[in-house]
Amino acid sequence: MVQRVKQADAVSRKQAFLFSRYVQIFAVGALALVEIAKASSVVWVAAIVTVALASNVVLGRESPSRFFDPRMQAPVLVSDAAMISFALMLSRASQESFLFFFFVLIMAAKVESMALVGICGAIIGFASFLLGSGDSWTSPTLMRIPFMFATSVFFAYVVLPERTGEMLTFDGPRIEKLSVKPTEIRELP
Repeated sequence: MVQRVKQADAVSRKQAFLFSRYVQIFAVGALALVEIAKASSVVWVAAIVTVALASNVVLGRESPSRFFDPRMQAPVLVSDAAMISFALMLSRASQESFLFFFFVLIMAAKVESMALVGICGAIIGFASFLLGSGDSWTSPTLMRIPFMFATSVFFAYVVLPERTGEMLTFDGPRIEKLSVKPTEIRELP
């Protein structure tokens, strides 16, 4: 019974991860599409989004124990950071955009409150909007706010449980280390 509860938590966490990644993919694609540089092609944006969506579908088929394995998570995080960087390069992103993006990554790794990360991500997006070059109050520059918010929440969602120790319950080998006897499980209400 104890393991089923933990498996249900892992499945729920996996679904939340995939949903937050879909939101991030949408925000990256929308930002790259509305801020695309004249010399860039929409085909590259479509390719980035298609590959990211396909990888999310493949990730959705993995078991929770394999899904939360660091060997599975590390390539996802690296490829997502590369996807965002490539999308920023295709768009009219300035050096400040990259600076704000990496500031969001550092903040997501250091702050221990998801609400605070979300609020700070939105503030960083608003600062990026205010300090960005180009026309103010246009749709492309306003897309920076949800982009920074989605990016900060996604990366914080991945990093925060590892920092706080919540990921311990989703790891198969660590569950075995609890050394709960089957008779103790039956006695639980």
